[in-house]
Amino acid sequence: MNPFSLMTCIITILLFLVCSLVCVAEQSELICSHQPIVALAGDDVILPCYLDPPISASSEKVEWTRPGLDPKYIHFHHNGRLIYDNQNPSYFYRTRLFVDELQNGNVSMKIFRVKISDAGKYFCFLESMLKEASIQLTVGVVSTPIIEVVSNNSTRVVLQCESKGWYPEPEVVWLDGEGNLLSAGPTETVRGPDDLYTVSSRVTVEKRHSNNFTCRVQQKDINQTRETHIYVPDYSFTVQSYDWIWIIILLCIDVLIIIIPVCIIVLLIITLIICTKRILRTLEGDVTHGVKEAMLMVEVKPKVQKHNVNMNAAQLQLLVKGNQQQEDQREQLDRVQRSQTEEPSGAGNNTEDTLKHRETQC
Repeated sequence: MNPFSLMTCIITILLFLVCSLVCVAEQSELICSHQPIVALAGDDVILPCYLDPPISASSEKVEWTRPGLDPKYIHFHHNGRLIYDNQNPSYFYRTRLFVDELQNGNVSMKIFRVKISDAGKYFCFLESMLKEASIQLTVGVVSTPIIEVVSNNSTRVVLQCESKGWYPEPEVVWLDGEGNLLSAGPTETVRGPDDLYTVSSRVTVEKRHSNNFTCRVQQKDINQTRETHIYVPDYSFTVQSYDWIWIIILLCIDVLIIIIPVCIIVLLIITLIICTKRILRTLEGDVTHGVKEAMLMVEVKPKVQKHNVNMNAAQLQLLVKGNQQQEDQREQLDRVQRSQTEEPSGAGNNTEDTLKHRETQC
C-alpha cells in the first residue's frame, strides 16, 4: 500500500469516528428527574441528572445554576475542577459533582446540609453540547405532634394537638381507634420568624369502645407524616356526684377565705372610728370643764379675798380691846396693892384717893 492510500484510510477512519461521536452527541439527551426531589432540612440530597445515551462529559463545562441568585452559579465545573470564583457564597463547600462518573455521562450534583432557603428550581447546562435540563428541589421540616387533655365534663373530653416547626404548612386530622376521621375544629396556624409553621387543633371526643385517638400531621408536598396516639381512660368521661360536692365545698372555702379577711378589716376600721370619736369627746369634755372651773375661780377669788379682809379687821379690833381691858385690870390691881402697903400713916388720905380713883374709873 502506497503512502497516499494509507493516509486516505486514516483520514477516513477519523472522519468516521468524528461523525459517530457527533451523531451520538446529537442523539444523547440531558435528562433530570421530572419529579420534585424532597429533602428534610439538615440532610444531604442529590439532584440526579445524566446523558442518555451515556457519553463522556469529562471535558465538558458543567454548569448548575439557580435563577434569582446573584451570582446564579451553584456549581461551575471546568477542566476537571470546581471554579470557586463564580460560585454563590451561600453554597460554599456544600456542593460537588461525581467526577468519576462524568465519563459515563452522570452530571448529578450533591448538596450537603440542605437549608429551607435551598428550595427552588435548578438548571443543569452543558455548554458545548448546548444541552439544558431543570429539576425542582423541595425542602421540608417536620416535628412530632403533642396531645393533651384540655378539659373533661360529663361524657365528653376535649383534646388538643399541637406540632411546632413544619415546612411547608401541614394539615391536621383526628382519627378514632378504628381509623375513622373525627370532626374537629378549624386548624390554627402560626408562622414564625424562621418561616416554620406551628399548627394546633382541638377535638371533642365521646366514649368509644377502645378510647384510642390519633392526631396526624401531614404534608403532602414533601410526603411526610407524623402522628401521636392517646388513650383516654373511662373515668375521664364521667364526673361522680361526690365530685360535685367537693367542688361546692372548695368554692365555699374560697369564698370564706376572701370574705373573712374583708369582714375583719371592716370591723377593725369601725372599732377604730368609734374609739377615736369617744376619745375626742372625752378630751372636749375635760377641756370644757377646766375652762368653766377657771372662770369660776376668777369670779369667786376677789369676793373671798374681800370677805377675809373684813374678817381680819374685826378680829384686830377685838384683840386690841381685849388687850386694853387686861392692861386696865392690871393697873387697878397694882394700885390696890400699893395702897395697902402705904398704911397706917396715910390711911385716911389713901382712902380718899382710892375713892376718887374709883369714881374717876366709873
